[in-house]
Amino acid sequence: MSIGGIPLASAFLFCVTLVATLCSIAPRLGLLDAPTARKVHHGHVPVCGGLAMFGALLAALAIRQGLQPPGGSLGHSMLPLAGTLGMLVAIGFVDDRWGMGAVTKLSLQVIAVSLLLGAGGDTYGNGLLHLPAAMPGRDWIATAITLLFIVGLINAYNMIDGLDGLAGGLAAVTLIGLAVAGRLAGHASLVDDSLLLLAVVLGFLVFNMRRPGLRRALAFMGDAGSMMLGCAIAALIVELASHSPMTEGGFERFPSLLWLVAIPVIDTASLMIRRPLAGRSPMAADREHMHHLLLDTGLSPAQTTMVLAVIAALLATIGVAGLMLRVPPAVMAAGLALPALAHCALVWYCAHRRRETAQALVLSSEPAE
Repeated sequence: MSIGGIPLASAFLFCVTLVATLCSIAPRLGLLDAPTARKVHHGHVPVCGGLAMFGALLAALAIRQGLQPPGGSLGHSMLPLAGTLGMLVAIGFVDDRWGMGAVTKLSLQVIAVSLLLGAGGDTYGNGLLHLPAAMPGRDWIATAITLLFIVGLINAYNMIDGLDGLAGGLAAVTLIGLAVAGRLAGHASLVDDSLLLLAVVLGFLVFNMRRPGLRRALAFMGDAGSMMLGCAIAALIVELASHSPMTEGGFERFPSLLWLVAIPVIDTASLMIRRPLAGRSPMAADREHMHHLLLDTGLSPAQTTMVLAVIAALLATIGVAGLMLRVPPAVMAAGLALPALAHCALVWYCAHRRRETAQALVLSSEPAE
């Protein structure tokens, strides 16, 4: 096995081992998720995937660092990010174990990411998302946009984690796309880190993805896992977007890379708009997520996860193709309106069906003359 293959195999095996171990002690740690009206699962499920994925990632990074040649820098790129991921895992653990208010959790996320951005201006490798050189105050604006993007994606993965295998499956698709995009950009360390994180996610999905022989998830990633994945993927995207000098237009790669995370981004943006319009807090929990809407159409949880994973793969392919063909960033950004409009159509269709069902119930309950 090559040096590159040893850390990947270690990441997968470590994650499988850690999930199995933590599942056995989850009841004593109080890390059990009970079913509710919003949660589509049966029985109490251990919420230990986030801790296992983070532990496996650290172990694999240590192994890769130990295998690097003298004077090499293999594995250096993700090490500065590990501290921030650890902070988010700790925040998620507290939320999974004892619960945490939405405002408190968001504030702590902002602090964690701000510390990352303030540590020499590095998010993962090169720094912030680049803006046109002529833009006044571009450094402050770039910092604000980068902060908003990373915190936003942290919460997008946190919010999309509502079905067995969904957040992990979408993350796996995105990481494959990032590895391909990194290869096209000649960013070898980003390719290695994307594949390393992918191996960790696949180890978790062994216990979380429904498949023949596994009719329900044996473990959840919890907020600790979803926030960790959201931050890591956002940092990889920022790194790839800022890897090479940008032209005067700025954001050359960023619109194409957004296609790789289109589903969680569109789902979260839609909810942030629809909830206030309905008189609810943007952070309020409900059953209006994309996966809930697909469930309402009659799909099973496993079918819903598969449909969204396939759509995510198609969107990621478009994003990678845009990078490979050097499609203008304005075109790639405008093209995101198409999946957004498709989501709006799904929202309208489900709302229309609910109204029809409610009217039918009213008519059926009226006494016959």
